[in-house]
Amino acid sequence: MAELITILGAAGGVDDDGYPIPGAAAQEVSVKTVQPIGLEELSDDDRQGVKDALRVWGSSGLKVSPGDHVTVRGLKYRVVKTAWDWSKNRRPVLSRHRPGVVFDCVRGAG
Repeated sequence: MAELITILGAAGGVDDDGYPIPGAAAQEVSVKTVQPIGLEELSDDDRQGVKDALRVWGSSGLKVSPGDHVTVRGLKYRVVKTAWDWSKNRRPVLSRHRPGVVFDCVRGAG
């Protein structure tokens, strides 16, 4: 079952006079699955505060990197794990086989 997420564009920064520069536009994409994960699976987490973590399984070629922000189910998350593209350096046995991209994202306070 597909689900829509929004990949928020990177901030543009400021110009020489200190005025904000518009960033990249937000992009809405369809992903294969979104699943909640436990904080034990995020090895670099300090386990302080209240955090909500998700693992997102997207289509092949989805461009997401650590530090990007995504909106999933109406809530804003920060990508913490590098997206792993299962299709890189692989040739599928069946032509209809399309491996996907996996990334982890968290939100919370503390």
